[in-house]
Amino acid sequence: MFIIQALNKNGDRYTRLHPFLTHGFEQVSTEHHEILSLCGKRGVGAASDVLKRHFQSAGRTLKEAVQQRREKTA
Repeated sequence: MFIIQALNKNGDRYTRLHPFLTHGFEQVSTEHHEILSLCGKRGVGAASDVLKRHFQSAGRTLKEAVQQRREKTA
């Protein structure tokens, strides 16, 4: 149980940091609206595809932002 709680806490931290570190507020908002719209239309497959791309993009851009910040402080 402790491991799951730790993962949730860390995941939440990076989820909240992502738009700040990547300056991606507009993209995040657009993707969230698209996912919700597709869910409302019962477009499960399409919503899943957008969600998968959203997670992959967020992970990639967050990783790049963290690496850039580390390089600046090194």
